Amino acid sequence: MKNYSELTDIDQSLSICIELTPVGQPDCWIRVNHDLIGYTALSEDIRLDYQVGLMDNIVISVELRNKHYTTEYETAVIIKRLSIDNIEIIPQYDYLADYVNDHDNNNPTHYLGFNGKWTLTIDRPFYQWLHQVQNQGWLIG
Repeated sequence: MKNYSELTDIDQSLSICIELTPVGQPDCWIRVNHDLIGYTALSEDIRLDYQVGLMDNIVISVELRNKHYTTEYETAVIIKRLSIDNIEIIPQYDYLADYVNDHDNNNPTHYLGFNGKWTLTIDRPFYQWLHQVQNQGWLIG
């Protein structure tokens, strides 16, 4: 008899969808598990799709670089949407991300207005992590 995880209709990967909205034309780097999936001087909304393994840890980072601070115009990146396996993560769980920037503003956000890196680290398989952050009790392994 096959185990549930060995059945052929189980998808062994998760889809990650990231939607970004630029303010101005920011210089932005997007990585998933240290793979550069997008680098651009954003001028319009962008959507990026990526696949990871079902049991993989996930590290998603969005980095704003080369911003020149001026009162004439704003340059920023808004993480409009981040979903994993069609489950909305941002904006609902933006408080779980780290935002290290050159203004030492570490408030939970999905509006990146400073040079720096926003990182969401999922340190275990996604569904185990989701179970924990939703306070659904213990998982028996």
